[in-house]
Amino acid sequence: DRRRALGLLAGAAAGPVLSGPAGAAPAGRVFLGARNDGAGTPRASGILASGAPVFDLPLPGRGHSFAVYPSRAAAVVFARRPGRFARAIDLVRGAVGGGFSAPGNRHFYGHGVFARGGRLLYATENDFEGGRGVIGVYDAEDGYRRVGEFPSHGIGPHDIRLLSDGRTLAVANGGIRTRPDLPRVALNLPTMRPSLCFVDRTDGTLLQECRLDDAYSRLSIRHLAVGGGDVVAVAMQYKGPAGDLVPLVALWCGGRLRPLHGPPPVVRAMRQYCGSVCFDSRSSIMAVSHPRGHLVTFWDAGTGAWLSSARIEDGSGVAPADEPGKVLASSGKGGVSIVDARSGRAAALEGPFPVAGRWDNHLVAVEA
Repeated sequence: DRRRALGLLAGAAAGPVLSGPAGAAPAGRVFLGARNDGAGTPRASGILASGAPVFDLPLPGRGHSFAVYPSRAAAVVFARRPGRFARAIDLVRGAVGGGFSAPGNRHFYGHGVFARGGRLLYATENDFEGGRGVIGVYDAEDGYRRVGEFPSHGIGPHDIRLLSDGRTLAVANGGIRTRPDLPRVALNLPTMRPSLCFVDRTDGTLLQECRLDDAYSRLSIRHLAVGGGDVVAVAMQYKGPAGDLVPLVALWCGGRLRPLHGPPPVVRAMRQYCGSVCFDSRSSIMAVSHPRGHLVTFWDAGTGAWLSSARIEDGSGVAPADEPGKVLASSGKGGVSIVDARSGRAAALEGPFPVAGRWDNHLVAVEA
């Protein structure tokens, strides 16, 4: 079963880079992250909350985030935009279990999600010739063969999550048109229309489209987290004038997208950019990383009120720790810390992976 399989992750027979006695089970969660090691090699890595290594695998290019298989110890890591590769990882053996690519006229945005049964995988993709976002559909039981696609109902779909009904996909359409030959050039800033769309995964039907006020049309909706009651946390990046003070965090609840307004000095310190977002283990607190501002901010998931901030150099990935009110936060300059949301205090983890290399924007927690 999945719990027992994940327990083998820290056993000496489970994979090439492991710690602890044979058969020892990890305590709590395993955290998956893409990083560049000290030599600059892109890798997919797994660690425990203690910092102990679980696995460490080379990638053909820079990775971004992971889709976790719902019923067995497996995950898929996606290339960072505008990459086309994806690799399936067997978390028990700590080994790559296969790979696949986006079609030649598409590229990944670094995110995907499995259907509840695990057979189908949905990945955000760019139809760069058509200037539209699509959701590619892959069959995990047939070598991740691409079996179809449907529109994301926007441009630049980045993150994607499945709601508790097992049918509704939340899609963050960032609104920015790009091409792989000009990956950092936004081609449509004056006409950006970011959106949070809810899509029926069975046929691609648009169920709801949420947009912020026109004054926030350059707030690119990028990353999502789903908490209890299908509350959706939204992290954004601003593509407007450098001096503008705009809300970068929002909540979707009750069918409405609501921007959250923190203290102006804190919002200014975010430097108009969010890296990733998660809820804590009780879904009562949201954590948002801000790599450019070197901090992680914490918000009350019920009221939307700002709670605290912690300084994390190039703060990148955030994921819920076992203990409520605490998260793990990674750094793009090396290092992973456990952070207390109430006090804002951070304690660095020890270990070869947390310390070495540059972590990408995301940490993904897998239940052990």
